[in-house]
Amino acid sequence: MRRALSLLVSMGLTVALAAPVAATSPIPTVYLALGDSLAWGDGASVPTHTGYVPRLAGYFQGASHGGADLLVNLGVRGESTGSLLTDRLPDAIDVIADPSTDTRVVTISIGGNDLLDLVNDEDDPCRLDPGSQVCGILLYLAMTGVATNTQQILGTLQAYLAGDPGDETVFVLLPYNAFGGTGDPLGDLIGQAMRGRDMAIDCAADADPANVGLDDILACTATYFGATVVDSYPLFEGRTLKLTHMGEGFNVHPNDAGYEVIAKAHRVADQAD
Repeated sequence: MRRALSLLVSMGLTVALAAPVAATSPIPTVYLALGDSLAWGDGASVPTHTGYVPRLAGYFQGASHGGADLLVNLGVRGESTGSLLTDRLPDAIDVIADPSTDTRVVTISIGGNDLLDLVNDEDDPCRLDPGSQVCGILLYLAMTGVATNTQQILGTLQAYLAGDPGDETVFVLLPYNAFGGTGDPLGDLIGQAMRGRDMAIDCAADADPANVGLDDILACTATYFGATVVDSYPLFEGRTLKLTHMGEGFNVHPNDAGYEVIAKAHRVADQAD
């Protein structure tokens, strides 16, 4: 009897070891895009294909670049740092916190509308008189809002990404000056508002406030939270009319060539990181 039981146990172990192990289904990996009309693809011939986000989707699928198979694009036309914080961030959190997925890459293009909102209409103070005191106050308030909102956005994203499985990379895009080199009088105002009076990125704690522009705020906040900075500003300087629709009127959005420049800047930043 003992011999029979021993034989049965032995046969059972043999069968168990020989049986194929059931394959575990891989968790879907995600590339999450956030931002304004640039993330949405406004100005591209086919926004879902020739914008910078869909161009990057294939790149980020590569195993050495994130291995993100699923694109979730939450880009919205007209998005500002304020609306992203209140309206879109909860959706982004839902994506990241979804236990059935693994977010690998996040790209963010935001901040441009915080400035453009000051010059969109012909009767806007900064459009009528860029050097006026009223315009200066409005710029200051806009910058303060960007600084506050960006800290909350990136801080919240990183907190939730820390609880997501695997490694993640966050990219923050520094916008270009759509008015630079076009002959528009707003070119100098927007340029200084974006790069500061020194026209350079400076994260020194004792930096002259006059040297702090939109791109300084975005770049320094991104660096603080461990994100990768993608600087498109110098790539568009002297080429704005070739890379955007500004030659066709008040349309700051990139064309297909401009979106390829932005996509390439992300790839370069990723490989240099």
